[in-house]
Amino acid sequence: MLARLAPTPSGYLHEGNLANFHLTREVAREAGAALALRIDDADASRYRREYVDNIFVVLTEQGFDWTIGPRDTEDFESNWSQRNRTAEYFARLVDLSHAGIPSYACTCSRTDMSGVPRGGCPGGCRDRGTPLAAGSSALRVQVPAGTDVTVGDREVRLDEALGDFVVWRRDGLPAYQWVSLLEDERLGTTHIVRGEDLIASSAAQAYLARALGIAHVADATYVHHPLVLDAQGRKLSKSTRASSHDREGARA
Repeated sequence: MLARLAPTPSGYLHEGNLANFHLTREVAREAGAALALRIDDADASRYRREYVDNIFVVLTEQGFDWTIGPRDTEDFESNWSQRNRTAEYFARLVDLSHAGIPSYACTCSRTDMSGVPRGGCPGGCRDRGTPLAAGSSALRVQVPAGTDVTVGDREVRLDEALGDFVVWRRDGLPAYQWVSLLEDERLGTTHIVRGEDLIASSAAQAYLARALGIAHVADATYVHHPLVLDAQGRKLSKSTRASSHDREGARA
């Protein structure tokens, strides 16, 4: 059994991240599971080395220990970076068709999307047969109407929560749903702790995992916790560094 800490190096860690880390460690202890560190840096456009440095500083100051994963920034960049596995993630897309999961290239931009793409994107890309091409199209998984997915003790109507979700971005990088699933497959993750705002993401990954035969992710123990909010009741954000820890690990 295994649980993982999965920070994204797109900003300095904040109190919301730490709350998730502490709960993940507690879940691992109660289950007798190993604890891994997985740094989600697949989005190369947002990566900054100082954010990875911050992860190790804060985890060390908070007394975290893990048995799987990088030990420091050098080890991470040399041996664990997801940015080095983009080609592998792309090659695995063929697994979708092998598993009978319909997908299609979508040329709709963010401004074209007026909400959840239920029943397909607004441009009708489901039926166009457009080839997937970096810079002009993303790859969406087709989610049939009435698709219910159980994650933990929650039932999610996936077609209403996410609709046809993206697994490969138009900028030629893997989407979060895809890379997170493949990395949890790689690690052997059995316990997944996330904020409650990511319940739909958990459902999307469990949906794919079940179709692809990744049983330990499809049937993982999912725990979704309340978000840590700022004084105005807003979700803490790395972009604003709300209640964040700076590169030395002190409160900002």
